[in-house]
Amino acid sequence: MSSQLSSQLSSRKMISRGIACLLYVSMGVEAKLALFSNSGVTPPRKAIAKEAAPPTNTVWLYTSVAADYDGATMLPHFINHYLALGVKPENFLVVVNHNPEKFDTFSGVDLVESVTTVLDTFHIPYRLWLEQYSSEKLMKIRYEMLNTAAWGDWIIHADSDELHEYGVKSVVKFLAQADLEGVNEIKGTLVDRVSATGDLNPIQPDQDIFKQYPNKCQVIKNVVGSRDTKAMAYKSYWRTDRGNHQVLRPVRTINYLSGSPGDGMMSGRGIVDAEDLYSISPYARNPKAYLYFCQHNDFDEDGTPRQQVPPGVECYLAANKDKAPKGLLERKSKSALVHHFKWHAGVINSVQDRLKYYKGDGDESGKPRYDWYKDSEKILGGVIQQGKIDIKTQNCRS
Repeated sequence: MSSQLSSQLSSRKMISRGIACLLYVSMGVEAKLALFSNSGVTPPRKAIAKEAAPPTNTVWLYTSVAADYDGATMLPHFINHYLALGVKPENFLVVVNHNPEKFDTFSGVDLVESVTTVLDTFHIPYRLWLEQYSSEKLMKIRYEMLNTAAWGDWIIHADSDELHEYGVKSVVKFLAQADLEGVNEIKGTLVDRVSATGDLNPIQPDQDIFKQYPNKCQVIKNVVGSRDTKAMAYKSYWRTDRGNHQVLRPVRTINYLSGSPGDGMMSGRGIVDAEDLYSISPYARNPKAYLYFCQHNDFDEDGTPRQQVPPGVECYLAANKDKAPKGLLERKSKSALVHHFKWHAGVINSVQDRLKYYKGDGDESGKPRYDWYKDSEKILGGVIQQGKIDIKTQNCRS
């Protein structure tokens, strides 16, 4: 991409975000309430409070919001969507990320305040995370926050640019029905929402977001080559992988979630000097509650197990799975849709920032900080350099 085009795209993004944030922050409370109610959901009109009230149902919603990259403009759409589905404000689990080493304000607008003001308006509690974003660091924060949920509660897991479609008006009733069916996880297929022309348009906070991005595409699958599946909801005795693509199989948890075995050594998550997450997971708290089912790829060719299981449990194969004690927890799923609103003006700086951090300066061997920098690199070359999504090649439909 030419430097001129890069400058134009960056300027367009920054200007649009600045205007949106300035307009929002300058509005009075009544105007904000009216703006946020475009989906038909009106937030409570009581005094602002950050502390969460005791939960009144067992459906939680976890998400993280990047204050630095258009988080404030997407957030009203996100909150209204899930309130309309029946999630209660006190059951939101939100982490707000901001890197203060870069900048705290844009055009006089406090970036963190632009997000927290929206959350405060809806009485939604949040946790501030003030450092460089990393999905590995966020994974630990997520595991800590999810321990708020009681054993057997439901957790809806949605990135702040993901709006779930369950096919019904109430996700609470949907998950209650899933309980009756013995289902304990909801898998989602990712649908990338793109503007009518494919341009990376800024999000408008006061317009229907589905109409702003009417095209349904497969950008993540085609450009990045990543999995287009996400874990939408799961019982709180499960946890998901770093990218929230799948619920972790119990037999995989010790190897994947444990920290690095020594200084400078690689963990099961592919991270050098990784922290231990297994000890703060439900798998460690009640290891004998799960069915440990081993597949052929859990063994080396000589039959040596690749996975470590907790003491006192047995790993069952398909041939003897019927001999496992009754009542052990095993995954049973049903499917729904995840509408993904990533392809807007804010993605430009976000991807450039993550690529720079993930790739880093390399260690002594010349290796990048995190191997998944390649995903950001593909987006940078396949979308951002073109300045838009090619709706003809991305299997788009309106």
